[in-house]
Amino acid sequence: MTTVDDYGFESYADLIRLLLEQVSQLPPPLRQHLEKELNELLHLVEDIRSPRFMVVGRRGAGKSSLINAIFDAQVAKVGAVEAQTGKPRWYEYERDGKKAEILDTRGILEGGKPQEEDSSETPQASILGAIREKCPDIVLFLCKATEVDSAINESLNVFEDIIAKLEEIHEYNPPIVGILTQCDQLAPADINRLPTDDEEKNQNINHAVEVLSKHLQSRKTLNNNFVKVIPIAAFVRFREKDGTPDKNRDLRWNIDCLTELLVEELPKGPDIAFARLARVRKFQRKIAGNIVNICSAACSTVATSPIPMSDLPVLAGIQLAMVVVIGYISGRELSLQAAGEFLAAFGINVGSGFLLRETARSLVKLLPGFGSIISAGVAFAGTQALGQAAISYFIDEIPLEKVRQEYDSKDASS
Repeated sequence: MTTVDDYGFESYADLIRLLLEQVSQLPPPLRQHLEKELNELLHLVEDIRSPRFMVVGRRGAGKSSLINAIFDAQVAKVGAVEAQTGKPRWYEYERDGKKAEILDTRGILEGGKPQEEDSSETPQASILGAIREKCPDIVLFLCKATEVDSAINESLNVFEDIIAKLEEIHEYNPPIVGILTQCDQLAPADINRLPTDDEEKNQNINHAVEVLSKHLQSRKTLNNNFVKVIPIAAFVRFREKDGTPDKNRDLRWNIDCLTELLVEELPKGPDIAFARLARVRKFQRKIAGNIVNICSAACSTVATSPIPMSDLPVLAGIQLAMVVVIGYISGRELSLQAAGEFLAAFGINVGSGFLLRETARSLVKLLPGFGSIISAGVAFAGTQALGQAAISYFIDEIPLEKVRQEYDSKDASS
């Protein structure tokens, strides 16, 4: 079976390029419309790369803990007493073939040298050296919930300078997300599991969010790119034996809201890669829906070809590409063969009723005046239904048999 690993990620782009070659055989007016749709899909695929996050905050703010919490694995070491993170480094985290790059930095205003080696004298100089190497897509500023008014101005002075230098080096204004960490430690101290119905605890969290938001908005360099503050709890203990989270010591809260926000703020391309890695279904459905619309419009354009049966290979190719890319967005390394098998389960193959149905759709073009309009409508609706079936199966993880029943009922009514 040929997989993405065999081709490299370019296999998806190659599939669309192959479609573009086939499209070149269509009449010029149709070709121009279709090439626009397919090129949009091609650019979307080509822009996908690993997202890059820069994590900044004072020592003890929970930078490494946050990284571990987001990726549900012990990616970064966590220092218990002394400064742990030394020379800033771009971690490349990979899980099931999906990757993200994270710049874990030294704590701002830390009292001493970190345990890990770093030749730079100050955290600021150390961080600047790392961002010259690569430009982060998004910057996370961490502050402990119990320290929103503790030396915050000194920390923001350093942070402002880092952001200004980043913009100067890369000519890019990264989104800035404030993260209020360790919210479980706010009073009352005996309540450490969130969410809670305790009014005092919730009021303290909301107040801390307001204070940190005002601090970030008060700085001109930061306010232009400031998104919002997200309160979280990131503590989770991982088992030494297999690296899995210990459910009895998992106090994570609001991490899902944070990941959704990060997906929304990331540039096109890295957002898809992060949605796959963090399994953000809401965003996966949104991106997949856009792809279904692009492919449906493309199939509708193909179906207006005045030559009966000439569009079948192109239609099948577009639908195959749609299923492959939706499978990829879901987090699966879907092979072309597996995509073909998925289509076959819905009767989309030349050895089934699909051929008869598509033949009839093609022959209806011979009707004077109305044939192409009817054909285009059938192609659009059919591709929409198939795309929604792929979303239900790959992203929502609904059993194939149930998805097929829903698809058959829609297909019969169309």
